[in-house]
Parts: sequence; C-alpha cells; structure tokens
Amino acid sequence: MEVKHLNGFALTAPQGDRAALRKAAEGFEEMLLTEFLKAARSAPLAEDIMGSKGVDQFRDMFDSQVARASAGRTGFGIADAVERQFGSYVKDR
Repeated sequence: MEVKHLNGFALTAPQGDRAALRKAAEGFEEMLLTEFLKAARSAPLAEDIMGSKGVDQFRDMFDSQVARASAGRTGFGIADAVERQFGSYVKDR
C-alpha cells in the first residue's frame, strides 16, 4: 500500500475539524479497499484468457472507482473505526 497519498489528507485537514477527520477516514478506507481489490485481481483465479495491458489498466481504474464509491457508504466500517479511534483528538466546534 502506498502511503504517499495520506500526506494530502494531513495538509488539508484543519486541526480540530470533525468533517476533516471523516474525510480522512473515508480516504483511508478507499485506499484500503483499492488494495483489497488489487490483491483479489492478482489471485490465480482472477486470470483472464483475454487479458492485456489495456484490460489490466481498465480494471485498476474500475477498482479505484468502486473503492471511491464504496468508502464510507457500505457496511465495511473501516472509516467508522478510524473516526472512533481518532475522534478523541478532535474537538467539536
């Protein structure tokens, strides 16, 4: 998993902002789901006889969009857990 994307969340999140915490938690969930989907695609059962670089690239983009659409809106609960874990560091305004 590449954590370089987390720097953007840290730079844009004002300290003490619950909305920014939620956004960061959903961003983390999105990245984690993307990595799960990539791992599932790389499994031997995911091999495609018609596979090509173009198909692989399309699948990566599709997986990223599925993860983005799913983050914070599904029953995974990863974003909720991150928000609970770090919520004590954020003050309500």
